[in-house]
Amino acid sequence: MISPAFVFAAEEKQTREELEQVKKQIQSVQKRLGKKRKQYDAAVVSVKKSEQQISSAAKILRSTQRQIKKERKLLTEQKSKQRRLRKQRDEHQVLLMRQLRAAYLNGHQEYVKLLLNQQQPEKLGRVLVYYDYLNKARTKTIMQLGNTISELLVVEQDIQKRLAELNVLEASQKEEKSRLLGLKKKRQVAVKKLSSSISSQGKRLARLRENEVELESLLNQMRKALEEILQQQSLSGLKSVKGRLSWPVKGKVTTRFGQKSSQGLKSNGIQITAPEGREVAAVYHGQVVFADWLRGFGLMTIVDHGDGYMSLYGNNQSLFKEVGDWVEAGELIATVGQSGGHNVSGLYFEIRHQGQAKNPLRWVRR
Repeated sequence: MISPAFVFAAEEKQTREELEQVKKQIQSVQKRLGKKRKQYDAAVVSVKKSEQQISSAAKILRSTQRQIKKERKLLTEQKSKQRRLRKQRDEHQVLLMRQLRAAYLNGHQEYVKLLLNQQQPEKLGRVLVYYDYLNKARTKTIMQLGNTISELLVVEQDIQKRLAELNVLEASQKEEKSRLLGLKKKRQVAVKKLSSSISSQGKRLARLRENEVELESLLNQMRKALEEILQQQSLSGLKSVKGRLSWPVKGKVTTRFGQKSSQGLKSNGIQITAPEGREVAAVYHGQVVFADWLRGFGLMTIVDHGDGYMSLYGNNQSLFKEVGDWVEAGELIATVGQSGGHNVSGLYFEIRHQGQAKNPLRWVRR
């Protein structure tokens, strides 16, 4: 009889192998796209480079800000503990002073004198018990005071350490903010050069069509690659949750599905305007099959939900998931940006089934 542990280990090995196969297939698709990217003009390459640098700097800044928030919270907790220990120390000190004062006032009736004084022998036993009780109470108070002082010392040392760490983090945050600002200025220059290189209406339309063709090519090759992977059978698609998907980001829908642009092209998704840096979440359970920069769409994440369903998240500032990562509904996958050469921050969001674009507003919760 085969043990359950052996079966589990075999299944886990198969899962790892299939996941590695997914990564290899997607890497192959990305490699083919990489060859196409070599044909891009200098302006596009410059925008891509600056946006990838901004993504890296923004991720570092976000991580630093989270560390600062964590350190401040711990510091607040330690300071609260410090106040409690100081109060406890003061209480022990007052109690000990009272006990010592009581002992001093009765100092002439210590054990030796009581033992020698036989005027009231019937009271001797009771008084000795009383003094024994007082001595034990005094010893306990002294021990508690010592422990409180020791604990307070550790807490105060920890507070000083955290204050020093916080100062370093805040200096790093200031430096990263300055670097990010500089990178954004460089990006603005690159975007202006890109805009001037496609100043005519005809050139703009041609570029937009090229962007669409590249995305379609990516999705088709990706779909074919995924169809060969058994691992994807564990995903059931989005059909059963139509109209109940969570929103990818909180914001205002400024471009609707099917809406025509000034160049006359229909939108295959929706544009949700939101502040730069706001968190972007996966709309449903799935696996990341693409996480890279794509012309016209900037930093994009694509999640496969099985049964031919995919969700696309473009124009991001930073990506937080890699190819092969599993995600759940509501899980952070990116932050809002304006990558792809856009001037307004927001999220471009699509839902596809068998490569065909679907109206996302019919799939998310109203």
